[in-house]
Amino acid sequence: MDRMLYILSVLFLLVSCNPVPTPVPEPDPEPVINFSAAELVAAPEGGEASLKVTASATWSVETDGQGWYSLVSAPQIYSGESILKISAEPNYTTAARSATLRFKCGEKSASLKLSQAFFVPELTFEQSEVTGEGAGGAVVVKTTANASWTLDENDLDYWFTVSPKTISRGEGELKVTFNRSYVEQKRSKKIHFRSGEHEKVLTVTQKEGESVPTGAYVPEGYELVWQDDFSEASSELVTKWRYENWAPGFVNHELQRYVPDDRRTSYTQDGSLYIVARKDGGQVISARMNSRESWLYGYFEAAIWLPKGKGTWPAFWMMPDDQSKGWPACGEIDIMEEVGVDANITSSSIHCEAYNHVKNTQKTASRTTPGAENEYHVYALEWTEDYIKSYVDGVLLLEFRNDKAGRESTWPFNKKFFLILNLAWGGDWGGYAGVDENALPCTMKVDYVRVYKK
Repeated sequence: MDRMLYILSVLFLLVSCNPVPTPVPEPDPEPVINFSAAELVAAPEGGEASLKVTASATWSVETDGQGWYSLVSAPQIYSGESILKISAEPNYTTAARSATLRFKCGEKSASLKLSQAFFVPELTFEQSEVTGEGAGGAVVVKTTANASWTLDENDLDYWFTVSPKTISRGEGELKVTFNRSYVEQKRSKKIHFRSGEHEKVLTVTQKEGESVPTGAYVPEGYELVWQDDFSEASSELVTKWRYENWAPGFVNHELQRYVPDDRRTSYTQDGSLYIVARKDGGQVISARMNSRESWLYGYFEAAIWLPKGKGTWPAFWMMPDDQSKGWPACGEIDIMEEVGVDANITSSSIHCEAYNHVKNTQKTASRTTPGAENEYHVYALEWTEDYIKSYVDGVLLLEFRNDKAGRESTWPFNKKFFLILNLAWGGDWGGYAGVDENALPCTMKVDYVRVYKK
């Protein structure tokens, strides 16, 4: 008994002299973030990409500033499991690209690579060449695309149009519409469609056309009474035409000086008349030619190739021998006019005391004549005691009827008129948007002028 007490006393003393130490807390574990894949891969055609993230703490997410992708999910990753999402643009370049997503938690950082292969847009045409008839018409081609493709409109030409200008994904149709060809040879053009940096070429071809046969548009009952086919030497022009000799600004504030018979401004070559506006020192010279003969009623026709350039103002028109009452009371018939700033838009007008452009009451009509500045087109007038009708390539443009009221103010077209061919530069209409002197010299070509009477 005494022994047991002794042992207990010793143990008590040992415990009393050596207290149990206070435990030291363990440091916090380092934040951890794990990704379900070593790389986040975006599809070449773009769209959303995602992967699973497991984190032991909250991490912030930063992009590296490249513009081809953006963060869809929140800019923070919270403790536990979550889904990281980004949205990528289609990669229409010709090389793969990559970016880096950066994650931070306190002093700890991590990164994840984002990659995207380049997308190969594809476009197939039912046929590699579209061929149209010389007489015109439309050809439809089936298309298949896995991306959007846009036509380079600089490839378009006056003799055809293409619709639509943008080919969408999936199956579709491309319509190529051909204007009538007046040239007796085949013509072709390569047109380009682009999707990003990728390109697809389609060849557009039109078969040979036919020049307009002599008299093809002449109404029934008319016979040829006067013509100039310009097959004679330039020196013969004065036998059928008289030239104006006018200073700049004489009419319509036009900038050119009309000079008398001058080979620099009017001459014949290869069976056509050339009327040229050109610089001559500090001025622009051109020609205005009036037929020496005049007519009351008839069918009047000319094949004309219009000039190009901002500032040009070619015309084929008529004025009366008797202008004693002044303009516009004397009357004016404009068979064809065009201003270069509005290329290929040809118009016809009549002017008289009641209807004229000063009052903004003139009777006029206009429309686009495809190729007017690239080839010959036929401009014509049928003038009777009942009506005035103008035509382009045999298609009616303007009709003005005699009101039969017996008033010269509305119908002064009961006397002889002569024909006029001229090329103006600038002026109230030709220069309404300014002029581009880089267009000089510019040329108006006339294949023939013909007059028919019943």
